[in-house]
Amino acid sequence: MSSTFNPYQAPKTDFPETKSDWEEYELATIMERVLARVIDALILGFLSAAVAIIVVLSLFFGGVLTDDQLEPILVWLQRNEDLSLIAFNLFDPRIWISILLTHGLFLVLQGLLLHRYGQTIGKRLLKIAIVDADTYERVPLLRLFVFRYLIWDIPALFFSVVNWIIRLVDLAFGLREDRRTLHDMTANTIVVKVNRLST
Repeated sequence: MSSTFNPYQAPKTDFPETKSDWEEYELATIMERVLARVIDALILGFLSAAVAIIVVLSLFFGGVLTDDQLEPILVWLQRNEDLSLIAFNLFDPRIWISILLTHGLFLVLQGLLLHRYGQTIGKRLLKIAIVDADTYERVPLLRLFVFRYLIWDIPALFFSVVNWIIRLVDLAFGLREDRRTLHDMTANTIVVKVNRLST
């Protein structure tokens, strides 16, 4: 007899739930992780620019902004002489706008994948995923977002050179045997290959 459909049954996912399910998976290589990050950055950068342009043009064509008001806004957004490596960014509203905009869009774009699979779009394409370093189970979205992503933008509020040094050190940690970066440590995660997962 065929099994009957139960509309009240919780939906199933192809994401392994326990450590025993994950043990045969390999750690993701640093190149896979970097490539996934580049893919995510390109997608997010394009989307952020598109949203900013749409908002400004909507305000302009909606009559909220005049020609005289639009030009200084565009100049202000494009100005980069004070965003050098030694610039102190804490009081630069562009940095705050950038962080708020990009992280808001990041959650909209990647939140569901991170919640269900421990993957961003880039990681999904590269067939790698984030799991808890101790249990190999799925990691709560809030923990991923705050401790793997959000806190690592805090250095950008200060000197840009410090931000880049920290990111390079973070990447260098991923070259060790366990391939855990600094942001893996703050979130207590590892990244593994999941070639058998369906896409």
